[in-house]
Amino acid sequence: MLLHKLRKSKRGFSTVIAVVLSLVILVVVVSNVVLWGYNLNQYDWERAHESLSFTATTRSIWFLGQNEYQVNSGSKISGSYLDTQADDGAYETFREQTSIPQTLDINGTFLVDLSKYPLVDIQGIEILIKFQANDTGDTWYLNAYDWTSDAYGNTGFNSTAGFTPTTATGWDYYGVSINSLWGAYVRSDGKMFIKFCDPAADGNNTAIKIDFLGVRVITCTLLSFQNSGSVTTHVVSIWVNNSTIHSRYDVNYFINPGSNSSFFNTEINLPKGTCIVKAVTELGNIAVISVG
Repeated sequence: MLLHKLRKSKRGFSTVIAVVLSLVILVVVVSNVVLWGYNLNQYDWERAHESLSFTATTRSIWFLGQNEYQVNSGSKISGSYLDTQADDGAYETFREQTSIPQTLDINGTFLVDLSKYPLVDIQGIEILIKFQANDTGDTWYLNAYDWTSDAYGNTGFNSTAGFTPTTATGWDYYGVSINSLWGAYVRSDGKMFIKFCDPAADGNNTAIKIDFLGVRVITCTLLSFQNSGSVTTHVVSIWVNNSTIHSRYDVNYFINPGSNSSFFNTEINLPKGTCIVKAVTELGNIAVISVG
């Protein structure tokens, strides 16, 4: 009888143990399901509250004249250097000197903002002028001051042939770029001197209207992000695509909610022409822009 009771007790105890273990397993499973659901809902919530936009460029803003142009040959007729700071139809007028030789030579001061575009990130310089000449027989030149030789020059320019106006009544755009030797033309504080001139003497007293004259720097790729969402955004990759390339770059950019952040990237190469650039976040959202 005692042995029978003992066996019965063991069976009862085993049953209790089995029930307890089943309850523990059930609690663990339910907890994991609840936690998984919470994490999933949190992930979905954060993903839904991400709002990212961005720009990608290898060109800075235009840096404009700091003061009135110095007239070394010729004369100023009307307007102000402020009229040359936007491509808007407002212009400053100069005229070649009336005495022989009839030439025009002016130069201005420009300041590259090195706090936004450090020298180590600059890869080149571009200079652009929009002007109108009432004589299409002259050839005009853009030069820059070489701080190493203490003289104006165009060594390293993509073109040194100058520019001949195409019309005596319309506007022309004339631009040059400086790549490998750009450092000679930018002082350590970002200052540049730009000259616009017609050094060849002729018998025409040409009038020049300048609507725009500016300098900008070519940099490694600058990515500027705007996070208008309510959660911190973590950008983990950048894609650059066009008809011939399909490149992925790993990045590690954090942008706080409601803030703007910019990053220079020396590895990302934007091709010439139009391309599609995508920014992918850790949560799987994608911001897409067209560049070019």
